[in-house]
Amino acid sequence: MIEILTNRLMIVPCSLDIAKSLVFHRKELEKRSPIEIPSYWPTSVVRGFIPYYIESMERMEKEEKDLDCGFWLIILYEQKKIIGDLLMKGKPEKEGEVELSYHIDGDNIDETIAYEAIDAFIDWLTYQQAVKKIIMECEVEHQQTIKLYNKLGFICKKKDGDFLTWEIQKKGE
Repeated sequence: MIEILTNRLMIVPCSLDIAKSLVFHRKELEKRSPIEIPSYWPTSVVRGFIPYYIESMERMEKEEKDLDCGFWLIILYEQKKIIGDLLMKGKPEKEGEVELSYHIDGDNIDETIAYEAIDAFIDWLTYQQAVKKIIMECEVEHQQTIKLYNKLGFICKKKDGDFLTWEIQKKGE
């Protein structure tokens, strides 16, 4: 299993078993898991995404094809607690472009955690998956996210109503 490790975090892909358990057997998963699963997690966006993820994973297993999306868990390693997730919306296109979104529990976590998680994931993506461009979005009023994207080196490329589209290109590309 792939593990992306930082000083404080472990970022791992969500397995088919965990995804199914989140939908069908959450209480049992919470009892048996060595990792704490907070009641606020997953977010409504991820809950809506999980059925598609399960279907894609099952199809991938049957057809032995690459998964066209990614759902990753962000775990605060010392506390053994899920604190958020990353979604890779589709596999990298021919041009090496992929769209990401993330959620981290901002109420109980300092802002450096989000930077650490996204930075490590971007490093892994650009090295392991030959990704050349990463796109992320946020709402205009999310000043903390805008500050984070700027710190990570993203450039705002487009404003569409209340949404901003950000991108970062692999160094040297």
